[in-house]
Amino acid sequence: MEFWKAEAYEISKKITSNNELHKDLVSHVFILMHRFNFPESDIPAVFARFAYNQWNWQKSEFWRLYRSEGEALNDLVDTSEKPSENKYSETLDAFLHSNDGDEFIKEITKMHLCGMTFREIRDLTGISLDTIHKAIKQFKNDLFYYRGSNRTNNDGV
Repeated sequence: MEFWKAEAYEISKKITSNNELHKDLVSHVFILMHRFNFPESDIPAVFARFAYNQWNWQKSEFWRLYRSEGEALNDLVDTSEKPSENKYSETLDAFLHSNDGDEFIKEITKMHLCGMTFREIRDLTGISLDTIHKAIKQFKNDLFYYRGSNRTNNDGV
């Protein structure tokens, strides 16, 4: 039992390159190994294999519980720092902030562009689903004609 007090933590530190999650890895692997009946002499080698697999295999339970959220958050931070700008998003932004078009239609469309569903917009505003659908369809038509009238080159878009 001395293995679980010191040696397991040292092995875990080496596997994780001294990551702060090394203590969590020890307890996680202990629970996994407790399901089996390994001879006392095999525990260090089996622990090292279990810990290595749990730490490095992206489909492991430990990875999903402790590491995947951090990776996903880092990916989100990276993508949010550099928004992708193109001529279509510039046209959309210009149209939303222009005096062209109906403000009612623009507000409904802004809610939809922010990720709200038609039903969420209905619940928030009390506007019927049919009216919301027609407003967004009208916005698409207005945007098409706005984009066509402001085109400076003949790129066919």
